[in-house]
Amino acid sequence: MGTTTARPRRVHRPKPEPEEPAHAAAPSVSVQYSSGRVTGWVSHLPPSWVPYVQLARLTLPAALILIYLPTLFGVLLAAILARGGGGGDGSNATDGDYHFPNPWWYTCLLLLVSSFFFSNAAHAWDDLADAPIDILIPRTARRPIPRGDVSHLAAFTFVAANAAGAGITLLGFPDPAGTLRYALPNILATAYYPYAKRHTNLPQLVLGFCLAWGVVMGAVAVGCEPFALGDIIRLHPSNTLPHVFSPHLPQQPLSQLPLSPTLTLPLTLPFTTPPLNTTLTLSLPFLSLLTASALWSAIYDTIYAAEDIEADLRLHLGSIAVLCGLRHTKTALWGLLGALAGCLVLCGLSLPATAGWVFYVLAPGGCTAALGAMVWSVDLRDARSTWWWFKYGYWLVGGALVGGLGSEFMRRVG
Repeated sequence: MGTTTARPRRVHRPKPEPEEPAHAAAPSVSVQYSSGRVTGWVSHLPPSWVPYVQLARLTLPAALILIYLPTLFGVLLAAILARGGGGGDGSNATDGDYHFPNPWWYTCLLLLVSSFFFSNAAHAWDDLADAPIDILIPRTARRPIPRGDVSHLAAFTFVAANAAGAGITLLGFPDPAGTLRYALPNILATAYYPYAKRHTNLPQLVLGFCLAWGVVMGAVAVGCEPFALGDIIRLHPSNTLPHVFSPHLPQQPLSQLPLSPTLTLPLTLPFTTPPLNTTLTLSLPFLSLLTASALWSAIYDTIYAAEDIEADLRLHLGSIAVLCGLRHTKTALWGLLGALAGCLVLCGLSLPATAGWVFYVLAPGGCTAALGAMVWSVDLRDARSTWWWFKYGYWLVGGALVGGLGSEFMRRVG
C-alpha cells in the first residue's frame, strides 16, 4: 500500500490593519471613517453587517446628527414665526394657543427616523459613485466597496432600500405630496454631490446645501412653507394652507401665515412650453438660517477634506482647499465664518419682532466663537487635529444654534 501525504489546509487570514502609533491620542478621520477596523459597539454585530454599518457612516454619530440638527433648526424657527410678536397677550394676530399638527415629540422622532434613512442612502450613494476614485486614495481605499466587502450591486440595493425608507417617512408629514415636492431639490442635489468635485472647486458648498435643506424639511414637518415657487413647489397647490398652529382658525392663504418678512421675485421657467411666468416667494428668516447652516457645513467639510489635498491635486479633483491652497484655506474659512455670522444676525433682525439679546449671544455669538476657535487652532496638515474638531466641533455649533433658537421661542411663549 502506498502512503498518502495530507496537505495542510491553507487558512485565509484577513490582512491586518495598519497600527496606529502608540503615542496617538485619538484615531484619525481616515481610520474612523475609511478603515475596515472594527471597534466599539460595531464589534458586537454579526460580521456580515459591519461593512454596511461602515458604508452608512454609523460607526460614529456625527454623520447622522449633522443631518438631523438642521431639521430641528427649521422646527424651532417655524415655532418662533408662529408666535409672531410673542407674549401671548393677543396684540398680534398670530398670538394665541398654537399647536403643531402632531405632538412635538412625534415630529422630532419622525425627523430623526427620516434623517437616519436619508443619511444611510446619501453616504452609501456617495461611496458607490466615488468607488473608482476611492481606490486610488490611501485614506479611502479601505472603505467597504474598494476593499471588496460590499459589491456595487449590494451597495445600490442598500441605497434604494434606505431611500425607500426615507420616502415612507414622508407619509407621516402633514402633507406628504407637498413634502415630496419640497424634498425634490435636495434629492437632486444629493445625487449630484459625489460628482461635484469633478466639475467645480466648491463641492463643500454643494454639500452645505444638501445638509442645510433639513431646515426646510423641519419647517414642512410642522406645516410651514419656508418658500414657494408659484404652484409648482407648494404644500397645497390650491394656494391654501391650513393654519396648523391654531385650532381656532380655518384655512388661510399662504400670505396670511406668519412668515414675514418675505422676498417675492418674478421668475420665468424656460424649460416649459410655453415658458411659465411665476413667482418665487422666500421667507427671509428661513433664507438666512438656511444659508448660515450651509456655510457651517462648508467650513467643517473644508477642514475634513484638507487631508486629501495631495490626492485631489494628483487626480484633478476640486475642493476649496485645492482652490485656495493650504496656505490660504484658512483665509477662505474666515470669510465663510464672517458670512455665517452675518446670516444669523439677519435671521434675528428679520423676525416679526426682532430677536432678544439671548438669541444673539447664543446663535451668532456662540457659533462665531466655536468656529473661530476651530479655524484658528486646527492644523490642516495634521489628520488628528482635523479629526478632533470634526468629532467635537459640531456639538458646540449645533448646541449654540439650538440654544439660541430655543431661547427665542421660550421668550415669545413667556
